[in-house]
Amino acid sequence: MNLPNALTLARILLVPVFGWLWLTGRHGPALWAFVIGGLTDVLDGLLARALDQRTRLGALLDPAADKLTLLVAFLVAVSVGAVPWWLAALVIGRDIVLSSAAAVYTLVRHRRWDPSEWHPTRIGKYATFFQLATIALALVARAADSDLLRPWVGGLVLVTTAITTVALLQYLAAGVRLFRRTDGAERASPQPA
Repeated sequence: MNLPNALTLARILLVPVFGWLWLTGRHGPALWAFVIGGLTDVLDGLLARALDQRTRLGALLDPAADKLTLLVAFLVAVSVGAVPWWLAALVIGRDIVLSSAAAVYTLVRHRRWDPSEWHPTRIGKYATFFQLATIALALVARAADSDLLRPWVGGLVLVTTAITTVALLQYLAAGVRLFRRTDGAERASPQPA
């Protein structure tokens, strides 16, 4: 356990607090918890690189914290009517499909799970940014009780939907290519006697 991993763990522990605050209508504190979680996400990555403290545990915890944050944020956002259910289904469904496919591929091909083998694409990072921005703006709109921000949330929902769909299609295409390449390589390789 090092400082970057401790920050990631703190972020994981903050996620249910954030969800509960938003769900119970405490929009201001929920927004602070969301911002603090985002800052620890940035800080743990910077510290891991600056202090050369990248670990296998960190490679597991950081994406898990990201996925947990998005899962809780979108479930709560739907339950309070801040975003449409279909956006939450797309975001959560995409993560389930991609995580499952990566796990199956890794376990079938390598017999072990190694998260360092999987890296997000640029479009995937943009999708995550827009997903988090949508949640942040929806939460700000609720905290400020502002009808002026609601159309902006709606516009961001559409942009997030588009880029999340593109990212999903890109990952699926890359996965299909990877499976085809691996299957072809196995058929071409000599079989043991």
